[in-house]
Amino acid sequence: MINISIGKKLKKLRKLNGFTLEEICEQLSISPSTYTRMEKGETATWTSMIDKICGVYKIEPEELLLSEEKYILINNNQNGGSTTLTGNIINNLSEKVIELYDKMLVEKDIKIADLEKKVSNKI
Repeated sequence: MINISIGKKLKKLRKLNGFTLEEICEQLSISPSTYTRMEKGETATWTSMIDKICGVYKIEPEELLLSEEKYILINNNQNGGSTTLTGNIINNLSEKVIELYDKMLVEKDIKIADLEKKVSNKI
């Protein structure tokens, strides 16, 4: 779900900044198919290049990770809003990112085990 949310934001940012698919891919040093998959929410590749993406779009990572409503709420907090609510939003976001990384680590472990099995069968 977070990949889809980030993907929609990536597409919106690309269009708002007037980048073609080829232009943004050149700046990020990735293939158009990779960026398209990120925009569609089909991959979590953005996690490994979040700093580079934010640099190209001149935004903070929080702007990419949080929904617009939550980001506005956090920015308003700097002008005297509720710190408890902001803390809860950040904690919820942190939990989602941790869940995503945990899932990716499990998938990595499964792939490694499969590859090790294939290698041992060939020896």
